[in-house]
Amino acid sequence: MAFKYENDQLTSLERVSLALQFKKGDRVPAAPLFCGASHRVLGITYDKWSTDSELATKSLLASQELLGFDSFVTLVDLSVEAYDFGQEVIFPKNSTAYPNFNNQFIKNAGDYAKIKLVDPRKSKRMKSVIDICAGLSKAKGKEVAILGFLYGPLGVLSQIRGHKELFKDLIRHPDEVLGAIEIITQVLVEYAKAQIEAGAHSVCIDPLYSSPTVLSKSMWERFEGPYLKRIADAVRNAGGIVTVHNCGNGVYFEEVIKWADPVAISVAHPAYGCKTWEEHVEKWGSKVVTIGYSDPANTGLIMAQEEVVEDCRKQIELFVGNNAGYILSTGCEFPPNGNLLSAAAMVRAAATYGVYS
Repeated sequence: MAFKYENDQLTSLERVSLALQFKKGDRVPAAPLFCGASHRVLGITYDKWSTDSELATKSLLASQELLGFDSFVTLVDLSVEAYDFGQEVIFPKNSTAYPNFNNQFIKNAGDYAKIKLVDPRKSKRMKSVIDICAGLSKAKGKEVAILGFLYGPLGVLSQIRGHKELFKDLIRHPDEVLGAIEIITQVLVEYAKAQIEAGAHSVCIDPLYSSPTVLSKSMWERFEGPYLKRIADAVRNAGGIVTVHNCGNGVYFEEVIKWADPVAISVAHPAYGCKTWEEHVEKWGSKVVTIGYSDPANTGLIMAQEEVVEDCRKQIELFVGNNAGYILSTGCEFPPNGNLLSAAAMVRAAATYGVYS
């Protein structure tokens, strides 16, 4: 029996679906980005969770049963796609996998030509995520929302080249970079389609560098905007819903919407040009659904459960009180080693303070 609060009248899938349409269900959906932390629910090591789709699926299902959140998110780590393009990845026993930055697949500008087409349906790690989507869909696809996940093409390339060197190459070797991005985008289009075909209701795309903390608007638009559009269009054409995640400070909402036209954007900070969440709600609350914005470190590692509930209450009252599109979540992945009770507290807050009259 799935976790359920007394006032819950809808399934999680129905609740999320209505929220993404700016419609009121029974309550605000609660969807902390509870991904890697699920490995602890079944007591398996992180490296096994990261590399075994069956174990990952079982862990996510058990986590939803235990905590009652309204949406699965199939983020495994940000090196999934890079691995299948040839990048060596390190899999720590108790933490998130990451590229071996001492052994980059692309070591110089001439190496961008090494990026070749990959079939995500026959790859290792992308295929694993596709399988997770399929497993979740088979078990809970009619009850709980399933968000697939992929890293944007510029982000994937940064995992293969290294962030510092890639940013230099954007200026010094733009043609080589764009050639690699074109190949990566073709693969990500197929990867996105495969996730929807496997049963994901949405694919959440992460264009991480679409904020002033990393790139200017014009630079981001040149190197990722049009490519993001192709991936987003592929999701819609496959029958899925487009969502976007970016935990950077001051996400370029206008430009991201221009290129991806998502129904929702998952964020940790107010949008570009907004100094406060009140300004964010006033400017964007009726234009796109906000997914956020609990600070993951504070929520998962520092706050007591009562503090988590109070923090969520303030968020709910701000967004709901202004009729803004909203799903309660952490602004980035819930800490893999965070307090599981804190994730449950977020759901409890939505059930307590997010009930629609």
